[in-house]
Amino acid sequence: MKRMMTTMPRRLPRRNCGAFSTMALLPRLLTLVVGLGVGIAAATGTTSAHVAIDVGEGQYVMEVGFRDEPAYLGQPNALYLSVEEYATGGTEPVNDLAATLEAEVSKDGQTMPLALIPTGDGEYEAPFVPTALGDYTFRIFGTIGEAQIDESVTSGPNTFNSVEPLSAIEFPVAQPDAAAMQTEIAAAEAAANTARTLAIAGIVAGILGLVVGGVALARSGRTPSVGATPASPVAPPSEPTGKLIR
Repeated sequence: MKRMMTTMPRRLPRRNCGAFSTMALLPRLLTLVVGLGVGIAAATGTTSAHVAIDVGEGQYVMEVGFRDEPAYLGQPNALYLSVEEYATGGTEPVNDLAATLEAEVSKDGQTMPLALIPTGDGEYEAPFVPTALGDYTFRIFGTIGEAQIDESVTSGPNTFNSVEPLSAIEFPVAQPDAAAMQTEIAAAEAAANTARTLAIAGIVAGILGLVVGGVALARSGRTPSVGATPASPVAPPSEPTGKLIR
């Protein structure tokens, strides 16, 4: 009889599947959390890029910045202002300040007053459209309760966002930058004015040259040429001296 041989299955070493799965999913979980945070910030349309200033001898805190950040060139935006009073266990919003506080925005030596509009508990905004790139300065002045307020803050890395070009978010084709177009148009107009001035100067010079040449030609027709010998005068006829022969 033939002998039947049976092969027993080989046991593989047991792996800690639970620990392995958790470690493998950890990077994905972190990515998901970060993505949710970015999505929430984008959905709300605002960021935390504002600056907080203690005012009124530390009795109040103001939060200042652009309403919509990042702020883009040529897009409607606003000054954002939040005012809270320090209290036991936290802070409380301060309302009804639109009549006692004033606001201004400054850029490149120009200043424009802004009207504060209440938008919520202790929150206000003042709409305007930024039409130049770079840093802006917001000034808040007036009174909060009995406290005199006069604070200015300029955008920057440690305060709030500066105004960025709209091309940073345009898709699929970025439109020409309005400020750059204005600069190019101004340069083209200056070049055209210079060319026009030179052309007029050339025409005037040409006319003067024609006049001078005409005068010289007229004078040359009336004046004898240099070196010409004047004609000899004609002598009168002499009377005869001989006798008359008959």
